[in-house]
Amino acid sequence: MKSRTLILAFAAAAITVGTAIAHGGATGIVKQRMDGMMAMGKALGVVADMFKGVTAYTPAKVAKSADIVRGHAQEMKLLFPDTKTSREGKGTETLPAVWQNLEEFMALADRLDNDAAQLKLAAQSGGQQEVRAAFGKLAKTCSACHSDYRKPRN
Repeated sequence: MKSRTLILAFAAAAITVGTAIAHGGATGIVKQRMDGMMAMGKALGVVADMFKGVTAYTPAKVAKSADIVRGHAQEMKLLFPDTKTSREGKGTETLPAVWQNLEEFMALADRLDNDAAQLKLAAQSGGQQEVRAAFGKLAKTCSACHSDYRKPRN
């Protein structure tokens, strides 16, 4: 279980670093969604650091991180309009599959929102094992979306 958490923690850190690098030159709606992804990556990094032992386990910080993810998950539905700028804007990492499978993509945004809500509930219960499980589920949803809808990174 610890190795799984470490893998998820490294994935969250990679999302944060990768998103920061990708921001170069992005503007408008592309930058807005990149900023949201970066904020979610940072929020997940806070939780990952707790499970790596870098910081103390703090349920209130887990709940705050979950709220950040929820806010951006709900916002995502507005940040992928089917426009040339959205599809092809400078710096975009979004694959055309988003618009080809928009209903499925939006369902993943809903799942992300739900998973973040479950993470917050787990944090409020105070049980680290429940938080760890909810965090793992949330990270899997992030990975599922990235594998299908984000350009691969070199």
